[in-house]
Amino acid sequence: MRRFIHICLWTLTGIFATASLSAQNPFTYHKGKTYKDVAAYRMEKNIDLNTYTPSTPIIYEQQVPEHQGTLSYKVALPLYVRGIFFSRDSRPDDYQWPNNTNRLLPWVFSRLEDLTRSDYEGIPSNALPSVSGDALLFELSDGEYLFAKAIAGDNSLSWFQVNQDGTITLYISTLGEDALNGQLPLLLIRKSSSVYHVFSDAYHSLTADNAAVPTLRKRTDKQYFDAFNYLGWCTWEHYHFDIDETKILNDIDAIESSGIPVRYILIDDGHIANKNRQLTSLVPDKKRFPNGWMRIMNRKQADKIRWIGLWYSLSGYWLGISADNDFPPEIRQTLYAYNGSLLPGTSTDKIEAWYEYHIRTMKEYGFDFLKIDNQSFTLPLYMGGTQVIRQAKDCNLALEHQTHRLQMGLMNCMAQNVLNMDHTLYSSVTRVSIDYKKYDENMAKSHLFQSYTNTLMQGQTVWPDHDMFHSCDTICGSLMARSKAISGGPVYLSDSPTEFIAANIRPLIDEAGKIFRPSAPAVPTPECILTNPLQSGKAYRVFAPTGDEATSVICYNLNTSPSYQEVESFIKREDYFLRENIEESARFSSDSILAFNWEKQSAEVLTASERKIKLSGFTDCLFHLCPIRKGWAVIGIQEKYLSPATVQILERSADTLILDVHCTGTLRIWADSGKKQELRSIPIRKTGRIEIKK
Repeated sequence: MRRFIHICLWTLTGIFATASLSAQNPFTYHKGKTYKDVAAYRMEKNIDLNTYTPSTPIIYEQQVPEHQGTLSYKVALPLYVRGIFFSRDSRPDDYQWPNNTNRLLPWVFSRLEDLTRSDYEGIPSNALPSVSGDALLFELSDGEYLFAKAIAGDNSLSWFQVNQDGTITLYISTLGEDALNGQLPLLLIRKSSSVYHVFSDAYHSLTADNAAVPTLRKRTDKQYFDAFNYLGWCTWEHYHFDIDETKILNDIDAIESSGIPVRYILIDDGHIANKNRQLTSLVPDKKRFPNGWMRIMNRKQADKIRWIGLWYSLSGYWLGISADNDFPPEIRQTLYAYNGSLLPGTSTDKIEAWYEYHIRTMKEYGFDFLKIDNQSFTLPLYMGGTQVIRQAKDCNLALEHQTHRLQMGLMNCMAQNVLNMDHTLYSSVTRVSIDYKKYDENMAKSHLFQSYTNTLMQGQTVWPDHDMFHSCDTICGSLMARSKAISGGPVYLSDSPTEFIAANIRPLIDEAGKIFRPSAPAVPTPECILTNPLQSGKAYRVFAPTGDEATSVICYNLNTSPSYQEVESFIKREDYFLRENIEESARFSSDSILAFNWEKQSAEVLTASERKIKLSGFTDCLFHLCPIRKGWAVIGIQEKYLSPATVQILERSADTLILDVHCTGTLRIWADSGKKQELRSIPIRKTGRIEIKK
């Protein structure tokens, strides 16, 4: 049964900031425009985050003033110690919120007003924080945590604004010419003593409330597209826009000659027929691809490159769809002209028809999955018109419906605004970070910080895509490979195939290119969640549950200041039990915990004290924490980053251990007979069942 908080707000008691919807809508979108202090009807009653009630996690507005398109509320904040504001950065003369692209950044603060200061020490590879954002996490003075998140309604969207005095304003708007009406979801609030449960509880509430968001499911309730279980390769970082048929065919030859079992390729931007960055045809650029996709599709083989994916923009191309197009008449009728572009709409049926045509065409070409980019720019293309939110939301949902119906995989990209994130009905993968850039150390550090922190939120509904990487990156190639492994998301290279570094790639996969994945995505450890590791002077740690019973932990030095070239980190036995915070399983009992240092290939039983680790420069250290039960600890195949994911424990007794080993290599197990403790190395030349005696 739904429960509501009724905020009784009457038109006559409101504070008028603007008389009515103006003829020239303030939300028409263009580069450089911000929506800070946008004209809004100020509601008299505050939203008080101190009066949180567990039974009513979603706050609704029931009494909507007539003829108003935008409302604002003063938000009463609880006493807090520190927090995170999730918003993009604000770059002058660039596109602003709500076009979050891949830039939903975790801005850490001690006081909210810190975010408005020009000397805010944020993220070196990014500009200053945008004061318009989508979510807030507070560590409260009483030790609990509060998470508050904006929500999209049928034709409304809410957002937070951080003000210079450290206060918060909540806005809700149609972002267009329509007036708000009906029951409006304002925001989602959850409170918990656990920083992990505050996120999981929030998204449980969101997915359970069919009135607020009927088109969102949890990550654990979705099917993972099979191709993403395997190693891939993407054209983007190698070529950017400069691709053509010959280059891709030559690279397929080079991939197959490399000996690296790449199982899918993703053809990124550079193939689209367009005019002024607007789509003109679903036939690829004829100069670059004179034979269409036929010759490339003919290269698919079941035991080699089995799947091929294609990049597209949700709105057609970067700036929409051109009026100068070759679509059939019935498809042209699904589009309408607005603000210099053709857009799908205005009805839900027409939007569904456009995406049915688009996705079906890609399926008929032979593509197995799509990477749909630029998603958060689709909403701005509609802004200032009518039924803005509903139409933009329908685009996301039609994409979900049609890829699911046609059994095509979907990677979501530049999809980090509320509309995109809260409408992944079937798709299970979304980018969580800014782009990875080869040889760019500060961006790599920002990329890791953003990826892991955003996964606390986005990882509730999707697996996180940490973006492609270069195995040959001399600054962080192997470090990035380990981060991809523990992320749990897709792993795809973007080196020239002639520059693959096998030593960085093979530990990710088995002989067939299948990735060894954790059972849940990696997220920061508790002490690292509300810190900025690029500025903190401290180590940064993340963890994920791996295999049947292990917890894998990576310690990083992500500091950008030369003053912190060396930092101290640690591992402790309590780290093992972190897996219970993010995986639905019973608490594991254990005699003791074994820590396996992957780089040094050494193990030790953890005591009550912390095990200290020194990290020098931009580096990482991977540990597997394995429980010792009945005198056995199972580490797995030592050559693979996620060693515990390479084995399945079938049976264990005081004198016998039976495993199913998933790949060849050196199996490491710990045996304690009571008289002797030893870290054993067992050569595995054939996969399958193995029985080990003490």
